[in-house]
Amino acid sequence: MILNNGKKRIPIGYEDFKQLMDGGFYYVDKSMLIYELLHNGGQNNLITRPRRFGKTLNFSMLKYFFDITEKENAYLFDSLKISEHYDELAMYRNTHPVITLSLKCAKQGSYARAFYNIKYEIREQFKKYRYVWESDRVDKEDRDNAEAVMKSDADEEVIGNSIKLLCSCLKQYYGVNTIIFIDEYDVPLEDAYSSGYYDEMVRFIRSLFESALKTNPALEFSVITGCLRISKESIFTGLNNLKTNTILSVKYSEFFGFEEYEVLDLLRYYGLENKFEDIKRWYDGYLFGNTEIYNPWSIMYYADDLISNPDEFPKANWINTSSNNIIRTLVEQSDDETKEIVERLIHDGSVITHLKETVTYGDLTDSNENIWSFLFFTGYLKVQEVVQTGEETGDTALYSLVIPNLEIKSCYKDIIMQYFNKYKREINKDELYKALLSRDAAGFAAPITKLLKSSISFYDNTEAFYHGLVSGLLAGNIYYEIKSNRETGDGRSDLSLYQRDSAQNAIIIEFKVCCDNENADEAAKRALKQINDMDYDAEAKSRGYRNIIKYGVAFNNKVCFAVTE
Repeated sequence: MILNNGKKRIPIGYEDFKQLMDGGFYYVDKSMLIYELLHNGGQNNLITRPRRFGKTLNFSMLKYFFDITEKENAYLFDSLKISEHYDELAMYRNTHPVITLSLKCAKQGSYARAFYNIKYEIREQFKKYRYVWESDRVDKEDRDNAEAVMKSDADEEVIGNSIKLLCSCLKQYYGVNTIIFIDEYDVPLEDAYSSGYYDEMVRFIRSLFESALKTNPALEFSVITGCLRISKESIFTGLNNLKTNTILSVKYSEFFGFEEYEVLDLLRYYGLENKFEDIKRWYDGYLFGNTEIYNPWSIMYYADDLISNPDEFPKANWINTSSNNIIRTLVEQSDDETKEIVERLIHDGSVITHLKETVTYGDLTDSNENIWSFLFFTGYLKVQEVVQTGEETGDTALYSLVIPNLEIKSCYKDIIMQYFNKYKREINKDELYKALLSRDAAGFAAPITKLLKSSISFYDNTEAFYHGLVSGLLAGNIYYEIKSNRETGDGRSDLSLYQRDSAQNAIIIEFKVCCDNENADEAAKRALKQINDMDYDAEAKSRGYRNIIKYGVAFNNKVCFAVTE
């Protein structure tokens, strides 16, 4: 065990249970998931949670507990809660062959590459059990079929039936049924949706699952994880015993992510208790069933940063996860109603909606309700309250959803700003300058209004924001010198633009945000009056400029209005 100043190391990037337990890493004990699965699970169990909430590490833990080939690693659990139940669970402890598949490998951008990677993952399981399917204990036809799986040209039909085939071989060899773990089952579907081969991938995943999970007499039980419960495509057709557990479910809620007491234990262990309030504001806010949950991925990253630098500020460690693509889609394709809701969410408001547990990637453009459901099940919104249960009326429950925490809010802001900056780059700066010089106030204000209306705003409608926006739009012109908040006359002018030759033009701009019940034209006139009253043109005159153009520019939320003289 390698320690860091006498403390266990933070496991950044480690997803193998044995590596964590043997390598001197801090581990939050989730071993009672084993107990709950064996006592309350079904034959096929679907557990949906947002990305990076510990699903893959939990799968690794399950493999080491159940896998008959991992008996030498049985000691890994001796210090964990599950060890108190060894006698009761003896019939399952390292007694069954285990097949583990991670379908996150299929995020490849094309069906051919995705299928190849899934085929590779399945072959790795066949390699693990080569001694089984090459044994004389296994039927000759099954051995031949296993050889076909290993061929480079194995097609969809061969691979689609391969898991069921391997289970059969394993039962013939060991005399017991096989346990199957499939991690991130919906990653291929997400990538296929965004890359244009959705129907092909749905067809293949359906055939693989039907063979492995529906008509498999050698199956003991399975656990499947992902972000979404996808049923419209009938991927789980015929699995009448499929037990589905989403983040609305109470069962298993404490096993994915950190509970508050687990966060406090971690902080006390590293002497970081003074950072608890920051962590709560940034990484708390999730509700799985009735359990308050913190984002484990982000907390581990932040704790690791704090160990190196106690003054480190929290940051959004989760923003590069794949589900961010849906926020990009939401921002780019949103109508006025959706923009208004997103703006309300970012300003700590809520959206009232039904939650569709079977939302699919193909449903996203059908209605806004599907988008809010998707964002909820992928961790970008949380339930604030149940507005209507529907218990007495039979109606679908109605929920109030909000953004969970500052980390997720910063994710929305980052993506919205990327989109906003893209639109800013499309504004023709030469046309803005042309409008300014020709005293075309309406022509100057119009493209700015269009930019604001086309975007989703998260700013607080402050004068400083609008000032920065216009300054940025006008920056970069080599023929003009730009001065911001320049002291001149009896105060500071907001923005001054000087053409390089004093025989040409100087432009003085003052910004205002509309007061209550004030029209934009009134605010613009107020700004123009301030230029004159405070002699903001004094510097321009002292530099020899005689042609001085003055603009009062006002903003009323997303409307820009300008007047000039």
